[in-house]
Amino acid sequence: MDTIQFLRDKGLLQEDKEIFKIIHDEAGELSLNELLTEYAEISTSEKEESYLRLAAEFENFRKRTQKEKQELANNTKVKMLTSILDIDNDISIAIKSVKNQEAIDGLNLILKKVDTFLKSQGIEEIQTETYDSDLHEVISVINTGKDEIVDVISKGYTLNGNPFRYPKIVLSKKS
Repeated sequence: MDTIQFLRDKGLLQEDKEIFKIIHDEAGELSLNELLTEYAEISTSEKEESYLRLAAEFENFRKRTQKEKQELANNTKVKMLTSILDIDNDISIAIKSVKNQEAIDGLNLILKKVDTFLKSQGIEEIQTETYDSDLHEVISVINTGKDEIVDVISKGYTLNGNPFRYPKIVLSKKS
């Protein structure tokens, strides 16, 4: 592979008004003649080392930008779905306070649909059956003689397995 083709493949060489220029973020632009002059003075092992470094640097850049894009997409998704998460929470609270069984059944149906939608977006509820100090935010502690979660004030959620909203709970402790 010749130098010009290598640089084209890496996206470092562009043709501008029939003059080739090497694009550098910080150093500005070098003409192709300047680059080839510098390149001719470098030994073969240095060229190979330079090629490997450039390839590794490009691979790291590609991975970093891919990760940043994924984080941006996840953050955007969380911001867009926050109001739906609040509705999910409000429905759960309403189910606890409503006494009419028909109303509870209707709220459970809505809650199921909201949960199905959230799961389709990669958002799942954090378990609240057993206490985990890393996952649960304790709002209040009461002494009842048992170590357990007494009430869930607001649900917690994960996006693709990563928690982004922690459940707020009331915890019971042994005296």
